[in-house]
Amino acid sequence: MLNFVTEVVTQYTISSNCVRAAVIRYGSIADVRIQLNQYSDVNRLVQAISQIPLSGGSSNLADALNMLQSTVFAGAGTTARVVVIVTDQLQPSTAITNAANSVKSQGIRIVAVGIGGVDTNYMYQIVSNRLAVLVSSYSQLVPSARNTVVGQQYACPQYIAPTPARM
Repeated sequence: MLNFVTEVVTQYTISSNCVRAAVIRYGSIADVRIQLNQYSDVNRLVQAISQIPLSGGSSNLADALNMLQSTVFAGAGTTARVVVIVTDQLQPSTAITNAANSVKSQGIRIVAVGIGGVDTNYMYQIVSNRLAVLVSSYSQLVPSARNTVVGQQYACPQYIAPTPARM
């Protein structure tokens, strides 16, 4: 999961003038691990992503989407705003549908990556313009989903060689 997030952000010019990134971790609870304006350098952002501990429990996507609106994008203006959801537990829920519709009504584009046996029809209902990718396992995130996710974005794409993995 963290490798996938790293692979996506390294495809952009991370700076205060181009692309800014935030990370919300969600499991049983949702929390903002990286604030939108926290990093203006891709290497520091990648380092911070690598230090995010994974969380367990259920998939509280509705809370993550609500947090996105109330915390991450609050006051972000009208710049292009895109959220990439990565999930392996997506099942139909009124709370998720309402939160996704609220996010989209604010002009925020939702792109989803479903892993394994997620409800594909429901995934297409909550995303913007059918912007969804389905992969069979976590190991397929980078080779199968990265380029599709990056290709959907409007902001400053640029290839930057990934920072070597820590030993």
